Amino acid sequence: MDERTILALVSKRASHFHPDVCRSLDSAFSGVGLTLQFHYIDENSGVAEEIDRALKSGCHTFLAVGGDGTVSLAAGHLHGKPHRLGIIPAGTANTLARILGIPMNIGRAIKLAATSQKTRSIDGMEVRGRLCLQNVSTGISSISLDGLDARQKAQAGMFSYVIGAARATWRIAPCDYKITIDGRDYAVNAVEIHVTNTGVLGVPQYHIHESSCIDDGSVEVLGITRWTPQKIADTVLDITLRRKKRAIQFIGGGSDIRIRSAHGLAVQGDGDIIGTTPVDITVRPRAVNFIVR
Repeated sequence: MDERTILALVSKRASHFHPDVCRSLDSAFSGVGLTLQFHYIDENSGVAEEIDRALKSGCHTFLAVGGDGTVSLAAGHLHGKPHRLGIIPAGTANTLARILGIPMNIGRAIKLAATSQKTRSIDGMEVRGRLCLQNVSTGISSISLDGLDARQKAQAGMFSYVIGAARATWRIAPCDYKITIDGRDYAVNAVEIHVTNTGVLGVPQYHIHESSCIDDGSVEVLGITRWTPQKIADTVLDITLRRKKRAIQFIGGGSDIRIRSAHGLAVQGDGDIIGTTPVDITVRPRAVNFIVR
């Protein structure tokens, strides 16, 4: 393996993955004089070792073939090391790929990854040794995700998150949070605390915070105080109409966040449950270099 060899990290469980994707990748990269090696992800095992082995042999270009979870997994192991990371969007939401302007058509995404020399560096949020690129939250979102498995996500697609939220409605109640942002303390009673790096939810047109930027070295902390029918309606309208927020409260922005709660609550990062509160979040500026057009 050398600098003309590309390591593709492939999630076979991604909702839009098909074996033809790998054949298309091989064809596209061999057509421009590059060699592909594939590593198939199985419960995250062996990914760090495979990436380190590739880097030591001179490989600096990698592909994440899957959804947002696959991208975050690859990015977390590449942070702090020389790399370029391409995205082949084969997952459920593919939110980060959409934000970066990666084509949702897999064939076009493969062509871009094989031919583009342009990269964009974005921030990451380090949480317990894991790098999250989009959001970290506790409350409604984590309760909705808790219990959803990869098979359910693959079968229901984006609707899996709606199904999760519907199932979890009866479990949602306000909680007392203590939040520290760059040394400033806040006391908040809320049903959701949401730390966003991108300012969007699901797809780029659904904004939860208009001024968020993925490469400014800072994240925004947001809250939803109640989960009544009116608040649910206001939250949906806040996001879909990009109006002045009524239900979503801006708490503060910074690079060093700590969230504590009255009792331990599940925490999600980029769509996966990653632990419970209390949780510490540290922004890592320009942590990952993505191949873009």
